[in-house]
Amino acid sequence: MKKNVPKNGEVVKNTPHVIRWIEDFRGKVWDRVVTCLTGMRPSGRLHLGHYKWALENWIALQNNPNIKNNFLIADYQVLGDHLWDTERLRASVIDMVIDWLAVGLDPKKSNFVVQSYVPEFAELFNLLTMFTPYSVATNNPTLKDEMKKIENRGEGENSFVSLWFINYPVSQVADIMLPYGEIVPVWEDQIPHIELARKIIKKVNTMYGTDFPLPLAMISETPRLVWTDGSDKMSKSLGNTIYLTATLKEITAWVNSMYTDPGKTNVQAKWNLEKHVVFKYLDIFYKDKAHLEDLKKRYVEWWEHSVGDGEVKKLLIKVLDELIAPIREQREYYKNNMDLVISSIAEWSQNVRNMGQDLLSELKEKMWILDYGREFRR
Repeated sequence: MKKNVPKNGEVVKNTPHVIRWIEDFRGKVWDRVVTCLTGMRPSGRLHLGHYKWALENWIALQNNPNIKNNFLIADYQVLGDHLWDTERLRASVIDMVIDWLAVGLDPKKSNFVVQSYVPEFAELFNLLTMFTPYSVATNNPTLKDEMKKIENRGEGENSFVSLWFINYPVSQVADIMLPYGEIVPVWEDQIPHIELARKIIKKVNTMYGTDFPLPLAMISETPRLVWTDGSDKMSKSLGNTIYLTATLKEITAWVNSMYTDPGKTNVQAKWNLEKHVVFKYLDIFYKDKAHLEDLKKRYVEWWEHSVGDGEVKKLLIKVLDELIAPIREQREYYKNNMDLVISSIAEWSQNVRNMGQDLLSELKEKMWILDYGREFRR
């Protein structure tokens, strides 16, 4: 039977199914522990975007005593549209776990879960597809966008949409439901995934009298990080992102290549800081906000104490290296202690297997598809 699972709606009473990050959470839940499910696709090297959008927030979640975290490595999702590249997937899983450990995530405080290590995910997914109308699953706007990307791939790549891929939003519902997930950190454009999860789980509860929690979306307030060329799309071919493995030399090269403002054609012209990539990064990563505002003032005004691109880029290089250098050091430690990396996913995935077996036993009992013939026993 399930343990320590709250009644539906207990997490946030009389509010919509959205929490505005941890500050909002703290105002609503103080007296018990709730379960969080979030994760990543191991499809490549992690970069500053991953750090700012996810890992930094996960550390805050990990440090909250009222949240029990499950960090999912969604390798099935990568297989769903990268079947031809499983060798890279294998390397990406290990690299991702090393990065997680290097930034300070602790498998002793949070479960590191490999999707394929927990076959209960697949079994629950199979059951949930039966509760989900095709039109509902395929009406997800994120799914539609991803399907277009696959269909527009070039020759030599997998350009067909598989049956599994069409169903991946339902797979995500299984990811959330299996560990009794109550909160799921997402961006606002991913709220439809949580709404789908709530619809399916509510249908299960209604049909079979179960009481599985309806998940709430926890919306991150972290600003989006533009890439080093100022675009909103990361491109490996353009090399417009800074990886968490970057050396000082690589950081320097990336920062020096950053766009500033193409509209400033001479030293007397005013800058448009809204388009200035270096200042965008400083806004996010530099902690001395008073000094930053002074730099901006001196940058846009042409007078004897003005500063130019060289000075602000030099500052950003220093700021980013101070952030990445300890991660580089920790990465080397874990690369030399691979037993810690391997055990962090093998041992802690088992925790979720145990929860999943409890949930499936309860669900299958309610559905009357467990232990056939027991009603005839004496």
